[in-house]
Amino acid sequence: MRRCSPPIDSVWAHGENNNMAELLIIVGVSALIIATLGLMHEAGSRGHSPLFFLLPMVSFGQVQSHWEYYRWWALARVGAVLTTAVGVGLLVMTGGLAGDIAVQPMSSQSGQVLRGEKKASSTAFVSSEEAALLVVEGQGKRLTGRLHGEPFRYDRVALIDGVLTLSQGEGFLADLEVRVLLGWNPEDITERKTLIVGPSDEGAPVAHLSWKPQGKDYPETRIFEGGYRMELALAPLDTGQLSGSIVLVMPDSFKSYLSGNFTAHTNHLRYRNGEVDLYFDHEDTLAYVAEEFLKTQFPQGALLHVQTKHATLHRAEKVGLVIATVELSNGEVQERKIRLEKADVGWAVVPGSMDTRVTVAPQDQGIKLVEPNIETPGETHSTAPEPVTLTFPELVAYVNQFVLLETIGGQKLEGVLRKISGDRLWLVMSVGSGNVERSVGAPELKSMTLSSGKQVLLESTGSKLPISAQQQPKVESASVKSVQQRPVSPETTEPASEGHSELKTLIGKKVVIEASDGSKRTGVLQSLVDDQLTLSVPVGAGSMEFFYDLDSIRHIEAAR
Repeated sequence: MRRCSPPIDSVWAHGENNNMAELLIIVGVSALIIATLGLMHEAGSRGHSPLFFLLPMVSFGQVQSHWEYYRWWALARVGAVLTTAVGVGLLVMTGGLAGDIAVQPMSSQSGQVLRGEKKASSTAFVSSEEAALLVVEGQGKRLTGRLHGEPFRYDRVALIDGVLTLSQGEGFLADLEVRVLLGWNPEDITERKTLIVGPSDEGAPVAHLSWKPQGKDYPETRIFEGGYRMELALAPLDTGQLSGSIVLVMPDSFKSYLSGNFTAHTNHLRYRNGEVDLYFDHEDTLAYVAEEFLKTQFPQGALLHVQTKHATLHRAEKVGLVIATVELSNGEVQERKIRLEKADVGWAVVPGSMDTRVTVAPQDQGIKLVEPNIETPGETHSTAPEPVTLTFPELVAYVNQFVLLETIGGQKLEGVLRKISGDRLWLVMSVGSGNVERSVGAPELKSMTLSSGKQVLLESTGSKLPISAQQQPKVESASVKSVQQRPVSPETTEPASEGHSELKTLIGKKVVIEASDGSKRTGVLQSLVDDQLTLSVPVGAGSMEFFYDLDSIRHIEAAR
């Protein structure tokens, strides 16, 4: 815990005293000029030299010799000199000649206006019972208070570059804001850290109080180098976040104060509904998207650390570049360059844009890094584990594992096997910087490959008929015969077979599908199983799949 040094006396420079000093100086100088001109006129009318009265001490003898003629003008000049001296003395006492006069706002001045004092004295409110009751009421609750006479409820708290910022308002310039120049590095806060500042403590952190005047676009800021009371506590919470509480009572005439708990961010990421806002244009957003993307490119346990070295943002072109350092468990260190673009889903990685450069060779050559969709050079199939054959329900043993699925149509899907229910499984796939859940039916699935390289073949359901069914061949053949004897309408079967054959020629090609509700989507036709087809639509750095029943499609054609 840090406590500031013992108090010293400080003097508040009031604007009223400055105005009074300036008025006394103006009156004194004006009276001095008038009295001097009066003495010169009186001397000229009596035949004396008026030049003697330009210098007060030189004309002292002449005034003394002819006191009855010059006494009123002489007394007026003495009074003018005294008035000027009092004005100068008052100006010196208020610090005006030392350059510490507060900068007053001017209506004609554009931009941010600052008011500040080198030394600020406290007010009675800072140590009053009223302030104590207000801060006690807010303790243990979400940070609230009053700033410059307006209610305050924080929208964002950040500790960046040693400055603690508590702001209200989502705009580029906050509506209400307090900044405390702590000089703390967030990375050094590994345990609870506190700071207590008293109203008369020396060496207190500089505090800025900012507000937007009515009808103004730019805020005004008042600077305090002391005179306030603050109790601050910060503790590590999560990556890029700190939990904290504050009690702050300001020595202004509006009785400003803050009290309560908050979550402080140590970067410029913006959040919307508890998630990172991928539409916010900032280098930290690019770094976040790139790091999250890199975390999905390695098997579990292979990645130790990802650190962004540099991020460049070009707002006009809506593109960016991130250079990151990747440390692997085998000792290898890589430098990866990733290009990003702003798409409909926000900032996302440009597919196929990543460049890799190995800066430190792996220490253990026995550890092999396997990346998704990338085969290791020189790898032979003889080293792969023997494939196994399982039924669909037995795949539940691989839930929560990273797998690669292959469908009957030849499509490959990779992700985390989330659950199996009935004759369907659910796979969580990475799309851009987010996730999408895909459902696959048992009839569509051909095989599954684990992260270890082990292949699981799906056993045909027809090869495992119940014993009761095997013991009744006559009933089965009879039922088949009865089905064969049914009259089949050629009008209903031939168009369906012809439609399926035409659609199968479009598999793997880009098509446009118009649904019965009028919606249109353009993508790659992935598969056609029974009466359901799968369309893959590009989204950001990945793709999203849509499923259609043939009955729900109004029109389908190859894209030009």
